[in-house]
Amino acid sequence: MTRRRPWHHAARRLAGRAVTHQLLRLFNFLPAWEYGLTRPQLTHLPIHHPPLRGRRAVQLSDLHLDRYLYRHDHVLRMVRDLRPDWIFVTGDLIDLASGLPHCFRFLSGLRWIAPVFVTLGNHDHYSGVPIERFADLAERHKITLLINDFSIVSAGQTELAIVGVDDPSLHRARLHCIPPASDDRFTLLLAHAPNILDQLEEQHEVDLILCGHSHGGQWRPPLLEPFWLPPGCKGRAHGLYEAGRHRLYVNRGLGWSLLPLRWNCAPEILLIEWMDVPECRAAAS
Repeated sequence: MTRRRPWHHAARRLAGRAVTHQLLRLFNFLPAWEYGLTRPQLTHLPIHHPPLRGRRAVQLSDLHLDRYLYRHDHVLRMVRDLRPDWIFVTGDLIDLASGLPHCFRFLSGLRWIAPVFVTLGNHDHYSGVPIERFADLAERHKITLLINDFSIVSAGQTELAIVGVDDPSLHRARLHCIPPASDDRFTLLLAHAPNILDQLEEQHEVDLILCGHSHGGQWRPPLLEPFWLPPGCKGRAHGLYEAGRHRLYVNRGLGWSLLPLRWNCAPEILLIEWMDVPECRAAAS
């Protein structure tokens, strides 16, 4: 039976489109007005899991890529130099349907570097592009789109389970897709919004959750907490968070929303490195 979503979720979707689209159309044709988006910060997250030692992955989030710019080539070069085994993109690929070819040009550039796994965010739904269209383009470009689904990849003598759920902030995540635990398997959950941490239960076998959505606050007065975060963050702006046995990393993302401005809040590329020594906290470089 198809599950009906509450009316206020549909209202939020319509409001999101109405409020943002005119500003997006304006600023996408004024790229020189962007500020604070050209220098992504690299964050290193070591993970203690000996069976995957030596493996590396990159997480990107919140591309909001409606117009291909020079800074996107710079990101591709940075990711290439990190030599990842896998690349994860956690939603908000586009804002406007017209951004699809630009976005998949970027995702194809990533695919030349390593296998790419993608899930969707709230702005992808606000764009009005049907999920089937995303799926068709992903298949055509040999990109794995995970919408309440999982993929298991072999990594030597062990496995990496990559689970991708639809946007939790719109209550579209379906956690039944998380596979059961298996010896030495590492389970990674890709979700757009940090409130996925509140939806997980103790029996869900997940070793690490990657998300975005917050933009880190996007505009951050010095020495102060972000004064605004989108619904679905539950106060989680950036970095590592824990609840029970689950760990979540919130990525600041690469793009912008409403205004093409990042203030005291650099875009972020996350490098995950599996190691056979005890892990330490994420460190920016």
